[in-house]
Amino acid sequence: MLVFNDRHFLRHISMPTLREFTQQHKISPKLNIDWEAAADTLHALVGKELDRLEESLVQGGLEVEARKDLEHDLMLWHDDLKRAHSMSNAQAVQEFRCICADDPLALAAFDNRTEREIALWMLAFRDKAFRDAELHLAFQAKTNGKFWKKHLIPAGLKLSRDRAQLESFCEEVTKLYKKVGAGKSSHVEVSERAKDNSVQVTIYVEGPVTAIAHFEQSNFTRVTTRIALETALVYHPTQGIVESIVRGGAKNHAAVLQLFGEHVLGQKIEPEEIEKKSFRLNALRDGMFEPVVDWSALGVEKVRLRRARFKPIGRAGVAVQVEATPEMDKPDAIQEALALLKVSSYFEAEYAMASATLIVYMKPDAKGKHAHFSFGVQSSGSSTIKNLSERNQAIAQSVLKALDVIEVEDAPGDFEAFEQMAA
Repeated sequence: MLVFNDRHFLRHISMPTLREFTQQHKISPKLNIDWEAAADTLHALVGKELDRLEESLVQGGLEVEARKDLEHDLMLWHDDLKRAHSMSNAQAVQEFRCICADDPLALAAFDNRTEREIALWMLAFRDKAFRDAELHLAFQAKTNGKFWKKHLIPAGLKLSRDRAQLESFCEEVTKLYKKVGAGKSSHVEVSERAKDNSVQVTIYVEGPVTAIAHFEQSNFTRVTTRIALETALVYHPTQGIVESIVRGGAKNHAAVLQLFGEHVLGQKIEPEEIEKKSFRLNALRDGMFEPVVDWSALGVEKVRLRRARFKPIGRAGVAVQVEATPEMDKPDAIQEALALLKVSSYFEAEYAMASATLIVYMKPDAKGKHAHFSFGVQSSGSSTIKNLSERNQAIAQSVLKALDVIEVEDAPGDFEAFEQMAA
């Protein structure tokens, strides 16, 4: 869904879940719905009631406070549905199940519900757990970016939960962004991940003044606002690793980590940066063009190179981006590159692969359909593997090892567990 639509999303929600979510939502007292009506009419009834509320804003006649209250509730309704939509995937549901492992009521509620319905139920009845999972996945999605770094610090440290210390940390981080026009306000959230006991500290800093164009009461206007600047750290106490997402380069990373140690860990720390291991992407040229790997042990039918970017070696020049179709039986990006560059010897001698997207096709199901997933890798060592489900992460790591892109010692610390999971 390129543009999120409330009504389209709700059409995929069963009546019991829709009723639970709606009655739990802040907008519920403003809706007049007969929940005893025929189940196949309830979607339309909810839609009509929301239309009625939106029309009352256009027609006028509401007092200022009543209008603001209704606008806020309608905004929350749309935003909550959009948040649930964003968390309606296998990776999010896996996080929910992990967080609620000791919550039999939640686990029972997950039975016979779709991913969308589980996300809605969690948002309605386990909002803190929903938020923890939301923050964790948002962090994971950014670990492929230029603002992410990983450092080694002492293991087993305890994070302070004292609000005053957290607020002090927040204020000091805010001062770092003063030079880019940040304001004085800030907000901090602490969340835990049950699976690995890691703790995430997320800070929102009032960003510089920004003017945006929007529509208000059907009138086009411009309004000034301050977009929040986001900074986050995840500490893994068993490994002594802290991951950070900080704007402003290595200097700001170092400053935020020192403040983290002083205010949250209660001691001075000396972080040692963990450099990303490079991926040997050139190995994909031979491994993908003349595949000799038996993928059956992983339950994989085929692996193809979906996209590839080539840079000239040792000199300035024109980089080449090649993209293949997603169809399993079509030529992949390597074959397309050879056809494009015409002379294979020149291509092999002068160009190195800088980034690639691999698409993995699983064995066909009973209906003969091939489930598939894709992930991106860069020669610098970045990848989007963390955004996959745990099982697909395991398969992706095994694929890279089989294609000689990484050595076992270069793989994550839990690589053996990954391989067992993929097997």
